[in-house]
Amino acid sequence: MIMLEALELNPTPRRPVWIMRQAGRYLASYRKLREKHSFMEFAGKAELAVEVSLLPLRQYELDAAIVFSDILIPLQATGATLEFTEKGPVLGAPKTTEELRTFSTDFDPKTHTPVILETLSILRKEVAAEKALLGFAGAPFTMLSYLLEGKLTRDLSIMKSWMANERELVHEWLDRLATWMGGYLDAQAVAGANAVQLFDTWASVLSPKDFEEFALPYARKVVSEVTVPCIYYVNGVAGILDQAASVGAQALSIDWKMDIGEARKRTSQVIALQGNLDPYHLLLPKDLLREKVFQICESYGRGPGHILNLGHGIVPSIPEDQVKVFVDAVHEWR
Repeated sequence: MIMLEALELNPTPRRPVWIMRQAGRYLASYRKLREKHSFMEFAGKAELAVEVSLLPLRQYELDAAIVFSDILIPLQATGATLEFTEKGPVLGAPKTTEELRTFSTDFDPKTHTPVILETLSILRKEVAAEKALLGFAGAPFTMLSYLLEGKLTRDLSIMKSWMANERELVHEWLDRLATWMGGYLDAQAVAGANAVQLFDTWASVLSPKDFEEFALPYARKVVSEVTVPCIYYVNGVAGILDQAASVGAQALSIDWKMDIGEARKRTSQVIALQGNLDPYHLLLPKDLLREKVFQICESYGRGPGHILNLGHGIVPSIPEDQVKVFVDAVHEWR
């Protein structure tokens, strides 16, 4: 599999490509299914999750399928309510320390997330053998931020208040979530995932020192439990690149706010890199879009270990034909 070869820093005939949120609202086929089913129905029924996961592979020459789900699904094991609205997910966050202490602390992937495991098992049979199948999870800091905030605030002000006032309890939950997510990703690998991505999307709101205390050790704990190649993603990673690269993952996913060639130099070419097109560059005229893709490839340079992707998830307003331009440009570059 070209994707796995790149993750292991082995030479590949071209650069592999997939897209974060590749099964999403920019696809007319997805929107048609959403007319009949809610997001929670998609995430709660394996046959629907399989169908949605396969949609982008039927339209584009992508090198990986990623299972359709959401990073927050495991948090239902705490007893917190979870709702997906047009403006994003909303969790029933605890208002007090006492309320948080009433949340369940038990998590078993087979019991609490059987659908994603069943979906992966089916997908491994459906996805072509030369294509990778990706699982994913949220990293502990990002997961706890959602759990404690319910609906994320600007700069995670609620999460930071918990960190300041309930430091010991926050660390207790971060460690617990690290155990949960390590087991969760391992179960996904057993179910059929060839590789996984660990999303620490919001860790960049932390200072470098706070990242080293509240995010890095717990992400490392998760990665240490993973038995397949792992990609670590932080949106806005430039200020903490060196620390993020030390998490132990095979690859680091880079957002568009830093040059990927600079990221390669700073990581000493000992870790694969993924990225890093600005999602809104998919709205550019076709020639300019192709030029942007080529610029990323040229910035990374020759040599193995580069996976083309966006710097964040694809947005719903992107025309489907522009995605084909992006994928084709990746295939064209040599």
